[in-house]
Parts: sequence; C-alpha cells; structure tokens
Amino acid sequence: MLLYITAEDVFGDAAPQRRGPRPLHSIPPTLSALYDLGMRHHLRPAALAWPADGALEAVPDWKLDRLVIRLALYCRENLGLEPGARAAVFGRLGWLWPAADFATLGFGATSVGIEHDVPDAALEAALREADPRVIFATDALSAGRLLELRARGVLPRAALVGAGADSSAGELVSLPKLLDLAGTLDTAERAQAFRMVCRRVEPEAQALWHVGARGTSRMTHARSMERVAARLRARPPAAGDVAYLQPPRATLAARLALAAFVGDGLTQATLGREDATSEDVARLRPHGMRVAAGWLEAACAGRGPRWPARLDHRGARRRLQERLGDRLRWVETERPVDAATAAALAAVGATVVGEREA
Repeated sequence: MLLYITAEDVFGDAAPQRRGPRPLHSIPPTLSALYDLGMRHHLRPAALAWPADGALEAVPDWKLDRLVIRLALYCRENLGLEPGARAAVFGRLGWLWPAADFATLGFGATSVGIEHDVPDAALEAALREADPRVIFATDALSAGRLLELRARGVLPRAALVGAGADSSAGELVSLPKLLDLAGTLDTAERAQAFRMVCRRVEPEAQALWHVGARGTSRMTHARSMERVAARLRARPPAAGDVAYLQPPRATLAARLALAAFVGDGLTQATLGREDATSEDVARLRPHGMRVAAGWLEAACAGRGPRWPARLDHRGARRRLQERLGDRLRWVETERPVDAATAAALAAVGATVVGEREA
C-alpha cells in the first residue's frame, strides 16, 4: 500500500464518513487509469493551476476533467483519434500539455510530445514519423512553425489546433473554437463512456512518445507507470500538497510528473509563469518543485558567509525560506546541483534530485 488517507485527515471533526478506496490505495497499471482514479475523490481545492491574465488560476479537478473529456470526445468523433492512432503536442509548457496528454491517453491513443525549441529538421522528422491525426500548438510561435510545415506539404492529414494563435487563415483551428464545438458532445453519458475506456486501456499499449533536447523516447503505459510509481513511492503525496513546475520546457520527466500529481488525487500541480519563477515560488510556498538547476543555485546563493559551514545560521535560513517557502520537501532538477546548494536545501529539510534519478 502506498498511501491511505482518511477523510478525518483532510476535513477534521467535520469530515463526512466516506467509504471505499482512497487515492492511491492501489496503483493502477496505466496512465489513463491513474488519471481516472485522480478524478474520483475531490479531496483537493484544485488539481491544476496555470497562468491566466498575469496571475495563476487554480482549476478544480471537475473543471480539468470536463476540459479533458471535451478534448477527447472532439478528437475521437471529429478527427478520427482512435486506439493506436497518435496526437501531438508541440510548444512551451502550459495547461494544454497535461490536458492533451490525458485526453489522448484516455482513448488508448498515443500522445506525442515535442519540446518547443527542437530544430526544424527534428520537428519535421518527428511529425512525418508520428503522422498524428491532430497537433496541438501551445503558443503562437509554435503554431506559426506548424503552419510553415503545412505550407510545405508536410502535414496533409493532421488537424492543427492552436492556443493563442491567429486562425484567420483557415489552416488552424483556434483552441477556444474547438472547445466550444466540443461542448455539444459533453453529456453525462459520454463522459462516463470516456471514463470506462480509460479503465480498459491495456498496459502494453503505446502511451508517450517524446522528442526533445535529450533525443526521442517511446514508452508504453506499463513503462510509464514504472517511473510514476517510483516517484510516488519516493515522494509520497499528502493532502494539500502544492507542486511547482517551471516553464518553458516540457520534458518527458515533466509530463510524467504531471501525470503523478493529477493522478494522486491530493496534489495541486502549478505551472509557473515565464520569467516569474522567483515571485511564483515565494508566493506559493510549494512542497515540491521541478526547476532548472541554474535557477535553484542562484536562489540559494547569498546565504551568508558562514553558510553552509554553520547549518543552523538563522539569518541565512530565514533568507532561504523567504525565497523558497517554509514547506519545501523536495526539488527536482535536470542535473545535479552544486554541493553548497544541496547542503543549503538539506538544512531547510528539502532533498534535491537530478532528473536522471527522478
């Protein structure tokens, strides 16, 4: 058993007497089943938070679930996204990454993720090989690159969907328009049908392809869940946890982390604002973070002339907690940090893990 949490732990004496399995009473065999499990319990105020109008908008799990189901239903019924087919997400880290991943995986299709700064040749090669039915662009610049490929005849079959992009040319469907059209498919019966399919996806089905700075990866649901389960065992979630993910790079590890956070039923995953990491972290006081090692080392710098030699130096500890918050338990980075930074984090009760180990 990985985690068993009672309602009293969350609500206190006023807790309703709930029966049945709790989040992560058992770990399911697929990413789609994990997502379905995370949507059942409603034990957290928000499942996901993302930038909106200069601030961070917290989104409850029911709202995230409705968004995912609308995407999934429209892609299946209008764009031919069936089990074994592929959908792609391309661009900077934002809310569309987890929403598109969950929507695609829920119907047994493969989600192909492409990081925002891959070279043109790698982007074209990845899309030719994947031959996706639909491609989601998470930002205007990425949408523009896709339109250039379409003009060269590279994407003849794929539907292009862009977030924050101009769709006046007719080659690109705006994301708000797609969601508006998908609202006509959003009924209780269809939503339940989506959840049933989520639970029936086979562990050996292809789940995630990823193209980025570290090359190309392909993972089944079973292989993906090995990494997700290892994460959950190493850093068990608790009610009220807040996890922060630094933009703009959407790595494979970040996608798996989002699957774990949403699926554990307890964590709020927060996607930060670009160029505002320090401000966001100081305000959120997260329990865990996925940030660049360089940013973390800079945040831990200036900790005083006798830090970390005197790990009980109150002034240095206070300054570090002002930057990182006083609830931090773990930090993940794309590479190991220097010894001084690791010691400073250990002094405030946080462990740091390089991405290879994560």
